[in-house]
Amino acid sequence: MSARQQLDDRVLDRLAECAARWTGFSRDAILPDAIRRAAHSLGAAPEELLARSAAHDPEVVHALCQAVSVGETFFFRHPDQFRWVASEWIPELLAAKRAGVRAWSAGCATGEEAYSIAACLLDAMPREAAVEVLGTDLLERNVSAARGGVYGAWSRRPSGPQLHPLFREQPGGKARIEERVQKVTRFQLHNLLERAPEGPFDLVFCRNVLVYFSPEAVRVAVQHLVDALAPGGAILFGPMDLPETPRGLALAGAPELQIYRRPDAPQPRRRPRPAAVKEAPPPPLPLRPRTPPPEPVALHLRALVHIERGEKAIAQRALTDLCAQVPDYVPGILERALLHVRQGERAAAAQLMREVLRRTERLPLDEELPGPEPLPVRFYRESAATFLRGAGGGGG
Repeated sequence: MSARQQLDDRVLDRLAECAARWTGFSRDAILPDAIRRAAHSLGAAPEELLARSAAHDPEVVHALCQAVSVGETFFFRHPDQFRWVASEWIPELLAAKRAGVRAWSAGCATGEEAYSIAACLLDAMPREAAVEVLGTDLLERNVSAARGGVYGAWSRRPSGPQLHPLFREQPGGKARIEERVQKVTRFQLHNLLERAPEGPFDLVFCRNVLVYFSPEAVRVAVQHLVDALAPGGAILFGPMDLPETPRGLALAGAPELQIYRRPDAPQPRRRPRPAAVKEAPPPPLPLRPRTPPPEPVALHLRALVHIERGEKAIAQRALTDLCAQVPDYVPGILERALLHVRQGERAAAAQLMREVLRRTERLPLDEELPGPEPLPVRFYRESAATFLRGAGGGGG
């Protein structure tokens, strides 16, 4: 692409709109630089790119979807959710004399989550139980990597302890998924904006995906997930994925676990229509009009994209700029502190935690603060105070 064919804001915006429509991502979670890199990789003139995107050219669709995707994942991420599955959910299944279980890892990226689910189920259920795990992702490269079943150190982090036997060490610092785990796990392409590939599923994981979606896309994706869930089944989300409890589900376990159950009672079956009458497709889901979030929340969301991609230095700069622009945006201060904690910089984290306490000391504890996930002041104060007590830095 020559200098005379540089992408202007109009072209970038149109391409970002296409990426948002295909993936469900919020525009605020789509980084312009990612769109620009994808466009340059295609080597086409701007007007040609627009025409090809309008025609849903597979190469353009793939490049843009790959550009905006977030692939941060590792084995047994959010370990308390896996502990809940093994210690509470599976014993319930066994008490009901269930002979097997089907699970779905929706938006599985490179497969670490799907294999973690399979290892958990195999380890906690009787040997003769039938276990089947399906992992789906939007990108072919992720599905191919998942099927390969070979991972490096980045997928095996201390923050995701190996709760169940899962892999065998290989030369060169690699690890290969055990055959028994790989045998019950399969992968295929799927877009969360489309109906589930099959079902029903007893267990569904869809974590740290919807936080990047627009409100309309969240509603569509969640409805598809709920429709694929068997009576009595459970869906596990990430800590910031949902603004409210999905219709037809009930919260199970501690609120921070973000686990939802479907009532065990079977749904009434519709009386079949005469064969000559073709059943009309269900009406489209009503969508809320998209309203852009407050600017600090949009900037915070973009920083989270960098964190999920492992670009912690870029995320730290983005959060530092955010806090400089909006000093009273408490969620950004706490996010900066947590990023310092992950990097082992506890002194810097403690200073920011004290700032969280100072900024919230006169706010009502029940007042919700806007952020990627609206949370009460109490959450921020307790988070900061807990860290400072553990760090010996005092509380407030």
